[in-house]
Amino acid sequence: MGPITILIVEDDDSIIEILRLYLEREGFLVYSAATAADGLQLMEENIPNIVLLDLNLPDQNGFEIARRYRSLSEGILIFITGEKTKNTIIQGFEIGCDDYITKPFDPPEVIARIKANLRRIGVNSSNELTVGNLTINFSDKTVKKKGEMIELFAKERMLLFHLVQHPNQVFSAEQLYDLIWGIDSEAELKTVQVHLSTLRKKIEMDPKNPRFIQTVRGFGYKFSTK
Repeated sequence: MGPITILIVEDDDSIIEILRLYLEREGFLVYSAATAADGLQLMEENIPNIVLLDLNLPDQNGFEIARRYRSLSEGILIFITGEKTKNTIIQGFEIGCDDYITKPFDPPEVIARIKANLRRIGVNSSNELTVGNLTINFSDKTVKKKGEMIELFAKERMLLFHLVQHPNQVFSAEQLYDLIWGIDSEAELKTVQVHLSTLRKKIEMDPKNPRFIQTVRGFGYKFSTK
């Protein structure tokens, strides 16, 4: 699960360390912050696949971070908190959290909850994402359609894996251009659309009505896991 990033926002250092120990043992890439401000900054710089979020932070309520994460990503959001009131739990789910764990907790339970949510969106422990008839392997960077290997050019592969590692998150053509080709590249911006078009022809059953790489009109492109 190397490509999966987790952000822990928690003001108790001992909790951060025990979670980091268990999560890194499972192969996750872990970031942490002790305040809402630092958590928001990390979130903006590199949107994580999963957020483990405490509600009672020293500088801001965790619900505000949750709302910001939901505006940026449809990734996995799990509250880990001492708040046990019914209204608090309901508010968390209304914002869009995927799970709610109350303190004190058992670290293996947190791992199990994370894995259950990953299975829900199609990521499994063998470093593969399966959506429909498409299987993407994060370890060897291979892509299969209906069990058959697909040959991709380097930029096509880079585009696909970037989108896949940020499921349901929208990227503009300009963002993809800067990420894949680099801001100093002499290629033209339209090369993004060209590569996405050829990529769709290879991975989609119906490239004119794509299931996986979808256009969000007026905003950009996303990899849909739905």
